[in-house]
Amino acid sequence: MKKPEPPVRRASRRGDESRFQWWDRFRQYLRDVVYELRKVIWPSRKETIGSTSVVLVIVLLCAVYLGLIDAILSRLVRIFVG
Repeated sequence: MKKPEPPVRRASRRGDESRFQWWDRFRQYLRDVVYELRKVIWPSRKETIGSTSVVLVIVLLCAVYLGLIDAILSRLVRIFVG
């Protein structure tokens, strides 16, 4: 009878990583983030104010529209259930 072979030991997932290699990867990630942010073309103050104004007007119009729909439907429900 053949003797069973011992289980093959797999290399750990970390391999030969040092305990602090994660810190090096994190620092590299932060360097890459800073590098990419330097390439961003940021909007001017005028563009930012213009975009913000457009968003606020659209939100206000949506709020008024939904408020009117809600008021109309509430009155209809009160009339029928009422």
